[in-house]
Amino acid sequence: MTVLRAGSASDVGQVRSVNQDSVFTSATVFAVADGMGGHAGGEVASSTAVEALNHALNTLGTKDGLVAALETANDAIARAAVQDPSLAGMGTTMVAASLMSGATGDQLVVANIGDSRAYLFRRGVLSQISLDHSVAGELLYKGSITEEEAGRHPQRHVITRALGIGDEINVDLFDVELTTGDRVLLCSDGLSDEVSNEEIARALSVNSDPTAIANDLVLRANANGGVDNISVVVIEALIAGDPDDESTQAHAVVPPLASEAVMSPSPVVDPALNSQRDEETPHEGWLARRKRLGVPRLLTFRVFIFVVLVAGLIYGGWYFLRWYATSSYYVTSQGTQIVVYQGRPGGVLWFKPKQVEVSTTTTAQILPIRLPALENAVTEPSLSAAKNYIKNLAAEYQTSNPAAPTTTTTQASSLGLFAWNLRAEL
Repeated sequence: MTVLRAGSASDVGQVRSVNQDSVFTSATVFAVADGMGGHAGGEVASSTAVEALNHALNTLGTKDGLVAALETANDAIARAAVQDPSLAGMGTTMVAASLMSGATGDQLVVANIGDSRAYLFRRGVLSQISLDHSVAGELLYKGSITEEEAGRHPQRHVITRALGIGDEINVDLFDVELTTGDRVLLCSDGLSDEVSNEEIARALSVNSDPTAIANDLVLRANANGGVDNISVVVIEALIAGDPDDESTQAHAVVPPLASEAVMSPSPVVDPALNSQRDEETPHEGWLARRKRLGVPRLLTFRVFIFVVLVAGLIYGGWYFLRWYATSSYYVTSQGTQIVVYQGRPGGVLWFKPKQVEVSTTTTAQILPIRLPALENAVTEPSLSAAKNYIKNLAAEYQTSNPAAPTTTTTQASSLGLFAWNLRAEL
């Protein structure tokens, strides 16, 4: 007996505005379809293909039944294009997997048409099951170009086979003998073009449920650019590989409703087995669990350097602003007083000018023509320069009015009068 569980995820990506992919999961049948032919056409083509699988769910227990379902999908897409001229030229790739009972036990049969892919991950090794039906893919299989050249070939996205573009289809079938612990990945080229095989293998090696792995792969594709729609189905063999076991009645099951099967991201899980797996997982700390699930560290060396640089820029900007706001002085009048402020007239943002000195010289002791400038504030580069400016104002006034007492003379006269009065009283 073979028991599978699966999870799926599909995302529009970082560039496209419409998701033309469709995914399908049931107890024994799984698929990814990548539509093409404009926004509406691609979406209709892929959804029509997975709906055809859903309607034929009870007949997919044989290879002929699986191929017949794809032929039905091909006809349905062609009819829809005829009925609606705006959908002309639409089509879709499809990679599907169906669990079947064979002479030597259960096997997973993979059907492929187009460049959506199927991978097998077994004991830490990732291998591609399907063949890409594209110009670059066929050149690669013929040995005309290398794998590296195929990855950058200008016609790597030109599809040579698809559903809906012809009266007949040519489907590749692959038999996969599952063993317990195997994981099978079905995906659109939105994943395989953005995420390397090494990165896919790391994601599949994490001890997590298929839905979490599917979501992680979508996140990785988006992080690497996400230039296309991204769709992923991850299938895990919980029990498989013992030929002495009773064969799985793979399609002797009640098929799910269309609304439950098509575009379903939920894994199909045996509750008893899931509970058993949870009990066997030893207690682990928070950091160990994050590492096991492949959750990236929030604080890395690059993040630390970035934070330091940003903090340095912020501090540098604040320091320069503070220096600019407090590096000069200005002289102004307040009533009859002449005062000196440190800062810029009116202030700079939250740096307000600070009063640092009140001069003994008053506005009555400077020429009237200097008062308008004082009222508008006279800027000086330093405190000593500001004091010299006031001193020069007083000297200028004294030169123009020699009979006028200076501040010093006035103070001396006051002291002499006080002394004379004191003698008279004595």
